[in-house]
Amino acid sequence: MKYNIKSRETVSLGGRKYGSLDKTLKEVYKVTGLPYDISANHMEIDVDTFEHGVGIQIKCDTLKIGKNVTIGNNVKINCTHFEIGDFGYIADGVEVGRGGNFGPNSKVKIGKNVGIFERTIINPSEGVEIGDNTGIGAEVMIWTHGAWLDVLQGFPADFGPVKIGSNVWLPARGIVLPNVTIGNDVVIGINSTINRSLPDGCLAAGSPCKVLKEKVYPKKLTEDEKEHIILEILYDWYLLHDTKKIKNALTKYEDGKIYLNQGEHQTIYDIEERTISGYDNEVVQDLRDYLRRRGIKIYTEEGFKSISPKWMDK
Repeated sequence: MKYNIKSRETVSLGGRKYGSLDKTLKEVYKVTGLPYDISANHMEIDVDTFEHGVGIQIKCDTLKIGKNVTIGNNVKINCTHFEIGDFGYIADGVEVGRGGNFGPNSKVKIGKNVGIFERTIINPSEGVEIGDNTGIGAEVMIWTHGAWLDVLQGFPADFGPVKIGSNVWLPARGIVLPNVTIGNDVVIGINSTINRSLPDGCLAAGSPCKVLKEKVYPKKLTEDEKEHIILEILYDWYLLHDTKKIKNALTKYEDGKIYLNQGEHQTIYDIEERTISGYDNEVVQDLRDYLRRRGIKIYTEEGFKSISPKWMDK
């Protein structure tokens, strides 16, 4: 197994610092998988929790990867500075790069708990910033430059950074153009073209994108509304028990908490505080992962894991 991880100046792997390196780091970079290439002058990676696919190519001056980050297959990251926070998820075929991507402003900073899904393109000719808890859907394109025809003949050209706030959902095939800022707590319709900045808390959609509703997010729900949502999620989770071989798992929801009982063992999911306490096993983690899929994310020191359907054991 070849780990072609190169750094000419400083490397920090799992809290352990190393000096100048330009060699295979299999001994110190304790991850599993097939070959991939990472090249950076300054590198900080939490190797103990980093998961990756095959065919990864990364070339940066500075590379920072937080805890419990997952990078899928055939991902390309080429820019001057790339940073992604804890629990970041980059799906298969994502590309960070293209025109002007090694200039001094070519910096990509991605917050915590961010998902970037299949075949998205992020062009860091200028800076790109994505806040915490934001989702970038499949085949989204984020551009910080746009130029082709002769500007001296009056044709347009545009260069500028893109900033996307925290708690934003930018779904599939959206296009973000240069010099756009998307505020916090924003939901955007599928297949939108965002060519102007959007304020906090809005619902927006269209090509070009327009604000449809202002100051709608976050929305305060009643306790009855929350209970209805939780009970619906738990009911749907129960429908998966047979195919996952889950037995003797009983739940109840009360006072903002989900109680999961397995015989004499109890686990408490505090939905308001977003914490888990008590007994832990694969069923506990499966419910935690199912809550994540349904929009209720509880982060711990562990990554998200679910039980595979029993037909996959064959």
